[in-house]
Amino acid sequence: MSNILAFVSIKGGVGKTTLALETASSLANQYDKRVLLVDANFSAPNIGLYLDLTNDLTLHDALNGTMLHNVIYEAHGFDVIPASMNYHEDVDPYKLAQLLEKYKSRYDYIIIDSSPNYKELRPVIAAADKVFLVTSPDNVTLTTTMKAAEVAREQETPIEGIIVNKIRSPKHEFNLKEIETISEIPVLAKIKEHKKMAQALFEKSPITVLDSNNPISKEINSFASAICGSPEKTTWIDKFIPLKDVVQRERMNRNYLRERFYE
Repeated sequence: MSNILAFVSIKGGVGKTTLALETASSLANQYDKRVLLVDANFSAPNIGLYLDLTNDLTLHDALNGTMLHNVIYEAHGFDVIPASMNYHEDVDPYKLAQLLEKYKSRYDYIIIDSSPNYKELRPVIAAADKVFLVTSPDNVTLTTTMKAAEVAREQETPIEGIIVNKIRSPKHEFNLKEIETISEIPVLAKIKEHKKMAQALFEKSPITVLDSNNPISKEINSFASAICGSPEKTTWIDKFIPLKDVVQRERMNRNYLRERFYE
């Protein structure tokens, strides 16, 4: 089973960590999957901070010989391997693939949050079975995100799609068709900025747990449904209007992903 999924971008601040965390939360809490979230941002990790974990032992320790089960913590229904922000010994990030391979059978999904650092990104992609790109809909971010796509293609790791995050002003940003034309990669989710994210960060809780009816939560849950092959929840309007007339581009892409994800 191809269940090690990496969320990648070569630009900080696009919300990659948040999307990896929220996808892990949705798969665990909405679809009852066994999920392990791994913070593989080796130089500037923050999942431990986000979830208020103690971090006595971290991924860095596991890369230097500590048994992996000693660095796994539980939070909000899923397991987490945090990384250390102040580790003082050298680690070999290319050991990540070997570490996680031993645990693939214990989880339905292993979600990896990567570093935007080019050198740190490569071992994450090497450890992954499939890659999801994260971008915001502006030229600078999309251009740098395509560098991450190049790394994945060089390493022959399949790119499943793009998540467009932090949509602020659609009139002044790329639309989904433009992003797909530029990248030649399907868009699987579009997420607008929402003030509720500030509350989620403050309360150290995934927004999919804090407010499952929030638009961000609904889009993440729809994306997660495609990954695990579950039907996407429909609204009342779908019952009265032909599907082809209301289905948006990203939803059609999710349907396609749902059909072929485990081929």
